[in-house]
Amino acid sequence: MDTAKERYQGFLEQMGEDSFLLPYKEACQRIQRKLEEINAAYSKQLGRTFISQITFRIKTPESCLNKMLKKKYHIEKEAAQERLNDISGVRVVCNFLDDIYKLVEILKEDEEVEIVKTKDYVKKPKASGYQSLHVIVLIPVQDVLKKKVEIQIRTQAMNFWAVVEHHFVYKKGNYGKNEFEKDLKECAKAIYKIDKKMLLLRERMESAQMTEQRTG
Repeated sequence: MDTAKERYQGFLEQMGEDSFLLPYKEACQRIQRKLEEINAAYSKQLGRTFISQITFRIKTPESCLNKMLKKKYHIEKEAAQERLNDISGVRVVCNFLDDIYKLVEILKEDEEVEIVKTKDYVKKPKASGYQSLHVIVLIPVQDVLKKKVEIQIRTQAMNFWAVVEHHFVYKKGNYGKNEFEKDLKECAKAIYKIDKKMLLLRERMESAQMTEQRTG
């Protein structure tokens, strides 16, 4: 009878095989290309940068195992494919608050992209203060196969907060992190206020430019 250790090791080996990982990588690359095309078109249309950063990553077998254990899912490759929405992830950083919602509307119009779930952690942040708009999509790869990709869309300010929190808290264990939770939440609230203020400022500047063009 297999021990838990043997079962976990077998899971890690299967999750690390190229036959498992490559379709997820291809899915991310297809999403990345679409986003780059969207960015080029809308940046030209708007006269400013629409998307400032696009990156992707594939979750490591160890991270998948830890999440499966945390969620108390059955430890097997098929269960991971079905239950985990973030094996492949694309991070998109926009300059302004309204851009992140505009991007979702654009993706909805793409016939190849099937949006299966949206989690709005901007309007309803996580308890930690984390803010981001998560969109789970299905994208075809290898002609007929479809893979899930989690697209995380956020502003530059939100991304700065998330990177700091991920590095010092999420990945570094429990070294008295409760001591920093209050400060992190306060920073997250301040960031949201700054994002709203920057959006209003941009709208005022755009309005002033239009007025000048009409009267100039």
